[in-house]
Amino acid sequence: MRVEGEEEIQQRGAGVMLPLMMIMILVMGLLQATAAMAEPASRDDASKRIITLDRDQVINEDYFAWGDVVEILGTVHGDLYAAGREIRVAGTVDGDLLAAGGKIDLAGRVGQDARLMGGEVRVRGEVGKNLTLAGGQIDLTEAAVVHGNVTSAAGNVTVSGKIDRNLKAMAGDVRLTPTAVVVGDMTYRSRDPAKIEPGAKIEGMVMQRTPSPMSDFSPGRIVGMMAGLFFFFKIISLVSTLIMGLLLIFLLPGFSRAVVSTLKEHPMASLGWGLIWLIVTPVVLLTLLVTVVGIPLALILFPLYLISLYLARIVILLWAGTALLERMGKRGDPGWGLLIGLFVYAFVTLIPGPGGLITFFVILFGLGAVLLTLRAKYSTA
Repeated sequence: MRVEGEEEIQQRGAGVMLPLMMIMILVMGLLQATAAMAEPASRDDASKRIITLDRDQVINEDYFAWGDVVEILGTVHGDLYAAGREIRVAGTVDGDLLAAGGKIDLAGRVGQDARLMGGEVRVRGEVGKNLTLAGGQIDLTEAAVVHGNVTSAAGNVTVSGKIDRNLKAMAGDVRLTPTAVVVGDMTYRSRDPAKIEPGAKIEGMVMQRTPSPMSDFSPGRIVGMMAGLFFFFKIISLVSTLIMGLLLIFLLPGFSRAVVSTLKEHPMASLGWGLIWLIVTPVVLLTLLVTVVGIPLALILFPLYLISLYLARIVILLWAGTALLERMGKRGDPGWGLLIGLFVYAFVTLIPGPGGLITFFVILFGLGAVLLTLRAKYSTA
């Protein structure tokens, strides 16, 4: 076992782990936020909503489960997506596992990748490929076997099981017990040295990287910080959009359905009215501001204008996600439609050139659909 200094560390591992964790946290947060919107089969135990896939149950497609307590004891011949306060996976998942909760216990077998986020995460089962973890306390017990890489970000990371490839950790405290086996390299980012107890086996190199001081303003670091800020604000924007969209669906379900229907039936009219609203409203606002009498009205219209721009994006996301579900032959919950539309939007708007143009047309179509729906409702009132 060889211990390297900071100057010999490969930068790529630490650089990739942070955005990976951010993306996973976003996905998990979105799944938790939409949990209340769906209605899977469940049983209510006083104050707890318990979702259970029994040992003799077999799912031949992807499976979504959310509740206060989620228990997966059966077999899933696809991917498993789970969110809840407590998640226990003791069955078999042939595909990927994506889970977020307060407490997660993986005791079964995952055939592909597993991505887990929770306050307490315990792994005592088998993962066929890579394992990605984020949480407060992470524990890979003696029974844990990971056939790929392990990437983790947590307050405390304890490894007692076997990792067939590399271990990458970012934590306040990293500990390997005497039963730990790492076939590849161990790379960790922490101010304190890892606690590698006698008997722990690391066949590759052990590499520590301490957090860089803020005084290091090299060009590479500045670019990295700017990229990090971009993704941070992108994530904040997406999460806030999801929350506002869920509130719209929950508080105004009829209006939400009506806007989506308007967009389906009158797409070109929506585009035209959206363009008119986008151009004419600022002109009207400026005209009101130059008159003393019109200032109060301008102060009222301006926030409404900003809200309409924000609402327009939500409408398109809901329409796009619902349309995708229908094309797949699935009649999904509006919350899931919004979530799927959000992911599609997040992906396409990352494209440097077309991304801005797509956002512009999203606003136009959404604004027009909202205006046409409001006009129809008031004309029939």
